[in-house]
Amino acid sequence: MSTATVAAHGFFGKSLRDQRRGAIGWSIGLASVALMYALFYPSIKASAADLQAYMDKLPEAFKNVIGNDYTSAAGYLRGELFSSMGPILMLVFAIGAGARAIAGEEENRSLDVLLSTPLRRRTVLRGKAVAATGVAVLLAAVLFAVVALIGPSFDLGIGLAELGAACVMLALLAIAFGSIALAVGSATGRRVMADAVAGGFAVFAVIVNAMAPSVSALGPLRPLSPFRWYLDPDPLVTGLHPVNVAVLVGIAVVGYAVALVAFRRRDLAA
Repeated sequence: MSTATVAAHGFFGKSLRDQRRGAIGWSIGLASVALMYALFYPSIKASAADLQAYMDKLPEAFKNVIGNDYTSAAGYLRGELFSSMGPILMLVFAIGAGARAIAGEEENRSLDVLLSTPLRRRTVLRGKAVAATGVAVLLAAVLFAVVALIGPSFDLGIGLAELGAACVMLALLAIAFGSIALAVGSATGRRVMADAVAGGFAVFAVIVNAMAPSVSALGPLRPLSPFRWYLDPDPLVTGLHPVNVAVLVGIAVVGYAVALVAFRRRDLAA
């Protein structure tokens, strides 16, 4: 085994270990949020008629985000977990991880040390990307396990296939935005810039996806929003859709490719 191969394996293991503490913290956070919403659901279900009447009066933009059937198990999970806190927490993690992967190392003056070893730039980038992707998948799996295990105890029962589909799409959404942050950070070497661009695009994408069905001028922009492909059609009701999966995977692949090209061509900050 060559020196470069040994170094690559060692670096990949280090990248995973570097994510360990964050993975534990984010897992606890997501599990706590899922438990909190499960605890609230029996009272929501008991007031179903009044709540649904209230929901029916909300503006269409809100309904586009949280769905039209708030009081069913699937509708409640979509409105409270998969349309709000779930994406927020997952995107904060993924965008932060993508921004730190290269730009954070560069700003900390540790990237030069890494590249002084037999490691190639593409190996460093791949190791960082795979580690962050692995944690995103782990977080989605934790969310799936918590809802599947404790949900039925609070009348929050839902098909495992549909719940799994929603968690897969949540992981892919996070990975897609993480790849955007990775691309910006690799191209600029600035972590704040990567956070700002990816985070700003996330906010823009949410607004476009929510408003486009009601504002005709935004209609052509809606397909550009990753959130359009995340929960439309709703995987909590209809399961996975190959086209939606392909779009989010495509964003992640393109982001990684841009990051690789930019990182390999750019002179590092002194």
